[in-house]
Formats: sequence, C-alpha cells, structure tokens
Amino acid sequence: MSASYEAEQKQLESRKAELTEFITASKEQRLNVDSFLGMVRKYTDITELSAEIIRSFVEKIEVMKSEKIPGTRTKKQTIVIHWNFIGAVEIPEEQEKTA
Repeated sequence: MSASYEAEQKQLESRKAELTEFITASKEQRLNVDSFLGMVRKYTDITELSAEIIRSFVEKIEVMKSEKIPGTRTKKQTIVIHWNFIGAVEIPEEQEKTA
C-alpha cells in the first residue's frame, strides 16, 4: 500500500510541476498580448509610417534565399516578420481558384 501511495504522490508532484509551468507560460503570453494591444492602441491613427513605428512593432525581419519556381522564369523569396511581443505570425497562402 505504501508503494502505491508513493507512486501516486510522485505522479501528483509531476502533474503539479506541469500545471505550474503551463500557468506561468499562459501568464507570460497574456502579458505579451496585453503589451502588444497597448502598443497598437497607441498607433491607431497612423497617417505615415515612420522608423519609430516600425521599431515599435517589428522585432526582426528574416529574408530567406530566393528560390526559382520550376517551369517558370520567376523566383520566390520568403520574408518572415517577427513582431514584438507576439513573434512570427503564420499567414496562410491564398489558394488559386480553378473553374
């Protein structure tokens, strides 16, 4: 009986650590979202894009190597924008409609 009790205690301690880590990550994410929204509210009526505004929103920009599209004469280049507080946001590509 003591062995099962100790096993259950270890399992509960492990679960407690997992939940504590999840709560901490959730609080940090919430803080980041709140900070980002506060910054967005500050710049609601942008009439001209300035370097200050870009520095406020953008953490870094990654420019990937250009790739030739097979069967065409064009190249495709991927750019990833990492926003302050929220990181990179994946925007799904539009699919071409076929009739």
